[in-house]
Amino acid sequence: MKRLYQLGIALLIFLIPSNLFYVLTEAQSRVHGLQIDYLLPKIHSSDFVIVTLIVLWLSEKKWLSYGAKIRRSRLLQGVLVLGSILLIRQYFTAYPLIALWTSFNLLKMALLAYVLWQKRTILTSSFSYTIIAITVLFQSLVAFWQWFTQSSVAGYWFLGETNVSSYAGLAKTTLGGIDRVLPYGTTAHPNVLAGFVAVSCIILLFRKKKASRHTNYLLTTALVVGCATVLLTQSISAILALLIGAAIYFFPEFFKKISKSWMLSGILLFWLLSIFLPVKSENTSLIRRQYLNRGAVHMVVDHTLFGVGVQQFTTQIESYSTNREVVRFVQPAHNVPLLFLVETGILGVLFLWLVTRTFRKKTHLTTSFLILVPLLFLDHYLLTLQTGLLTALLFALYSREISP
Repeated sequence: MKRLYQLGIALLIFLIPSNLFYVLTEAQSRVHGLQIDYLLPKIHSSDFVIVTLIVLWLSEKKWLSYGAKIRRSRLLQGVLVLGSILLIRQYFTAYPLIALWTSFNLLKMALLAYVLWQKRTILTSSFSYTIIAITVLFQSLVAFWQWFTQSSVAGYWFLGETNVSSYAGLAKTTLGGIDRVLPYGTTAHPNVLAGFVAVSCIILLFRKKKASRHTNYLLTTALVVGCATVLLTQSISAILALLIGAAIYFFPEFFKKISKSWMLSGILLFWLLSIFLPVKSENTSLIRRQYLNRGAVHMVVDHTLFGVGVQQFTTQIESYSTNREVVRFVQPAHNVPLLFLVETGILGVLFLWLVTRTFRKKTHLTTSFLILVPLLFLDHYLLTLQTGLLTALLFALYSREISP
């Protein structure tokens, strides 16, 4: 069984940045004639590994004892009741198919998180760090090829690689007066690639202290190459995450002195600034994000208790912002906590709080959480995309290992 779990975890880590998926149906995926990618129910390549790991755990039959635990715990009962209400609510959304599909996907991720936490001895072994390093190197090599040749390695069937040479609609930068497509790796966007690589590099950085000499060479190579990849993507959020991780690593004593109250206050202030701070810039991307966040705030006011529904933000944004940039750029709000509040309301926040209280002995707020703050407050993929959800899960599982 241990060998099977090792193989499953290795495959899962390698497939985290894969954007290879199968669309079940395109019904209910259009808003005013425009097809929205976030409204498509998908089966990802990583789903097969996730389901296999969950089935392996279920076959051990350790879950049979949970009925008694639920009967004894008021918190667990509250989690089940609120979770059921949230699930039923998704049926009454504007696009119930994707709302229910996403809800079950989040449940699947929660089960995976619990399974991996149960098998955390495998995650903290040198074997898993080697797989992370190999994955970073692989994605970096793909990214370098895309950047220097401005073409794809092998196309979509190569783990969901974006057709970089198509050029239209892709993320670009200007270098020497010439537009160049940013590297995607095998992810859906350069920011997503950067986020995964940045989180992985931080995990590897803290492992270097305990790694053997031979493994250290691999980790160091992956770190150098991975950091170069993040810089190539020009992802501000990922670069900030890397800098925070490096600061925690090199100045641990400073971060140990920060109290939880001060840390939470700083995080809350940054969150409010990321939503309400006026943007005076000609950068179209920043302007679009500001309009999306403003629309999200109006949605919260109108749907305070139940939210607009899971993965429903893109179906409602045009009703809350008529700005031309939003109409042409239908995407989720680039702020994970705000987006979660919009889509699940106070009920969702209460549900999340109950889950945290229920598993308080297994989870804790560490200084390492600061690393995720730029990714959470400046983008949305940690909640809306499979790669993002798995990247956040990877970070959470290793958070104890990267604390100062």
